[in-house]
Amino acid sequence: MASAPSKGQNLKFILGLKLSQLRREKNFPLKRLAELSGLSISYLNEIEKGKKYPKPEKIFALAEALEVKYEDLVSLNLGANMSSLERMLKTGTLQDFPLEIFGVNSSGLMEMMSGAPDRFSALLDTIQKIVRRYDMRVEHLLLTAMRSYLEMNNNYFEDLEEAAEKFRKSEKWLKHAGVNRVDLAQRMRDYLIRQHDYEIDETTLGTDPDLRVHRAVFIAGSRKRLLLNPALEPVQRTFVLAREIGYRCLGMESRMATGSPEESASFDQHLNHQRASYFAGALLFDQAAVCEAVGPFLMKRKWEPEALRELPERFGATPEMFFHRLSQLLPHFFGLNQMYFLRFEHYADTNRYRAAKELHFTRMHSTHSIGVNEHYCRRWVTMRLLKEVAALPQPVDPHTVLVGAQRSHFPESGSDYFSLSLAQPSHLREGVSTCVTLGFAMTDAFKEKVRFWNDPSIPDRVVGETCERCPIPDCAERACEPRILQRDAQRARQSAALQTLVERLRQ
Repeated sequence: MASAPSKGQNLKFILGLKLSQLRREKNFPLKRLAELSGLSISYLNEIEKGKKYPKPEKIFALAEALEVKYEDLVSLNLGANMSSLERMLKTGTLQDFPLEIFGVNSSGLMEMMSGAPDRFSALLDTIQKIVRRYDMRVEHLLLTAMRSYLEMNNNYFEDLEEAAEKFRKSEKWLKHAGVNRVDLAQRMRDYLIRQHDYEIDETTLGTDPDLRVHRAVFIAGSRKRLLLNPALEPVQRTFVLAREIGYRCLGMESRMATGSPEESASFDQHLNHQRASYFAGALLFDQAAVCEAVGPFLMKRKWEPEALRELPERFGATPEMFFHRLSQLLPHFFGLNQMYFLRFEHYADTNRYRAAKELHFTRMHSTHSIGVNEHYCRRWVTMRLLKEVAALPQPVDPHTVLVGAQRSHFPESGSDYFSLSLAQPSHLREGVSTCVTLGFAMTDAFKEKVRFWNDPSIPDRVVGETCERCPIPDCAERACEPRILQRDAQRARQSAALQTLVERLRQ
């Protein structure tokens, strides 16, 4: 997939910007510059869009027409007022960003900048300062772009569903294995060795504490090597192997080694990892079977926590795998597109909660996982369950799953949400608990699809986003004072006082 201008296009890109800026400073229309330089209007237009780089004699003609030096046109320096753009081009940050998935190619980017390049550069400088302020890296920006891409498509991809179904039908052994994850993992392992010449190592990652954090590591070479963490549960091992099959079936060679969000990788590699993971979920959890099982659960008139707990078990899935699969299918097949998916983590003996993964369909919620050094509302069902997991007698069975539901009201926006959550201790990371949540806007469509929404056994809570921004008075769960809310209220009063003063003195 193409993205922003490649490093080899920088010369064209910078010359186009300079030409456009100098022409506007001279107040020359393209026709006038064409007359002075002897170049056609269409050719000048191609230069300004970054599509053409003229020969030296034509650059000389342009320099003479614009009354500047030849060196000024061919230099890679854009000047102080566009230093941020120049820096992004030289470091490759702009090249790494996947503009084309948002419908912007290099020509479109040129058109956006050419009208006011200094203002566009100021915008880039502002973004860079925000990035530095929140200690964000290129990987964070790419992951944010990846998340936006998924949200724009409601996290459902027909081509990947079809590819998984095609493979399922072609390989009879998949049907025989059923949901027995030990048997299925062995069959997938054998398939990768037999059909794709894999070498699979289930020992090495267990020998070093610093390597045990990875579920799997892929090493390319003359022979493909897949290192699996020996501590993986059968269902986790099956998913990793299914993802490898996805890479092979989809013909994707550009890839990440671990799939970790912290791994430095290009957008294409992040996207391929996402597509291979989607394929794995579609292969293991057939969309028709999942919808057939979930439909009756949603239509229950009474909230039955045990019924929710049993759904992932029925498909041999972890809570996270199953909820993530639901985030793909509920918007598409049940019309529940005003929803979000969250995975939070809690670290034992600390007050630290971290949003590790999230999707917000129809932009209904703000992003939590990047740059928020605030205290998430302790009234969420997510936090309650994580506290309950932390309070369980030790040692905790890693297969323990706590279930929760909650109706939540946000007083500032007046919004009402219904949340379903599953929490458990992490199998691979000692002292870490995870909770996955599906949240739904309580619209008429939601109430029609989820019949137990008003069950009186489900708690109602008034909630906020973070304690720093929360208007709830006398909150017993508050982790800190609402300093951001108080600051914003003070600024609003100051602005109102100034407006009153101006209006009074105008009379």
